[in-house]
Parts: sequence; C-alpha cells; structure tokens
Amino acid sequence: MIALYIILGIIAAVTLLFCVKITAELIYDETARFTVRVLFWEFPVYPEGPKKKKKPKKEKKPKEEKEKPKKEKPAAKSDEPPKENIVRKFCRNQGFDGVVEFLSDILRALNGFLRDVFIRGFVIEKLIVRLVVAKGDAAKTAMAYGRTCAAVFPALGYICQTMRVRKYGADINADYLAEKSAASLNLTVSTRPIRITNAIVVLAVKGLWALLRAKRREKKNNAKQKSALKATHV
Repeated sequence: MIALYIILGIIAAVTLLFCVKITAELIYDETARFTVRVLFWEFPVYPEGPKKKKKPKKEKKPKEEKEKPKKEKPAAKSDEPPKENIVRKFCRNQGFDGVVEFLSDILRALNGFLRDVFIRGFVIEKLIVRLVVAKGDAAKTAMAYGRTCAAVFPALGYICQTMRVRKYGADINADYLAEKSAASLNLTVSTRPIRITNAIVVLAVKGLWALLRAKRREKKNNAKQKSALKATHV
C-alpha cells in the first residue's frame, strides 16, 4: 500500500506541475525583449541576462600513447536477400484504397491535434500592434497606409476569430512628414503544459486506431487473395 500511495503522490505532483501556467511576453519597440514567466519566476530569453564568467580550466598535458596496429577484420559476406522496405510492404499489402484511407485518418488526427494545440492550448493574453507609416512622400505614404490597413486588420480579425484572445488592439497612423516607418508590438501568450500533453495523447490514440484499422484491412485483403487463389486452382 505504501508503494501505491507513493505512485499516486508522484502522479498528483506531476499533474499539478503540468497545470502550472507558463507565460511568454514579446515586446518590440526598436529593440526586442522576450521573457518567460513561470509562477513568480521570470526568465529573460532575449536579450540574455549577465552570464557568469567561467574559470579557465587548467590544461592537462597529453599522455604519450603508443599506437597499436589495428587488425583489419574481413568483411562478413551474407547470402541473405535484402529486406523489403517497410513503407513499400505496407503500401503493397494495403493497396491504393487502403493507403488513401490510412492517410485520411492520419490527416484528420493531425488536424484535431493542431486545433487542440493552437486554438485550445494557447491563450493570447495581449496583442497590441502600433504602426506609423511614413515614406517621405505624401502620395506614397497614403498608398502604403492603405495597403498596411488592408493587411493588418483582416489578419488581426482572423486571429481573434480562430484563437482565444483576451485583449487586442491595432493603432495605425500615417506620418506624412517622417522619412521612415516605425512599429511596435506587445504580445503575451500563455499556456498550460497539460493541454499540450493531452493533445499528444489523443493524437497517439487516434494514430494507433488508424494503424489497427490498416492491419484489419490487410488481413481482409490477404483472406480475399487466398480465396481467389483457391478458386483458380479448383
């Protein structure tokens, strides 16, 4: 019983650890800053924090070793025929229709995995975009401003429709006197590892189910071929 309690305690601790919220923040305003926060700890990823200077290691004198003559082993000859490629064997046993059905099952599983990871697994806490369009010429600036609005706002709307976004905004202005455009971004994304691991487990189960279905089709095809051979011999 003690061993069972220990195992249950480890499982509970791992589950709680995987439920911890992880937040990544990207801030760009002429310079970029990327940090990751876990509970009360913050880890700067870019730019990196100050590194500790490593102490120089003492160089060891190389020991003189006598070179021993290497004996050449004769290459072993094998009369066995080369093994058939696994993929070719699978395609041959499944047939064209079986391969298409297997690929469709895998694609459906991958589609569900990507949906669970990117739509349900991640939450965009903040997405703020600020752009100042400037080309040095009034006509060029006006045209660039229109193209920028036509690209940014639909993209932002698509992100807000497909993913969970809590706070978002876009501020695009045209500066007819400046010579150079400017941009700033404030992006904060959070996730919990248990959501990603759950999606991986579901993908593995669906992939295993697709493989079992393929094995069943293979057995049916082999049975049909055997019955056809018996009919021709009779």
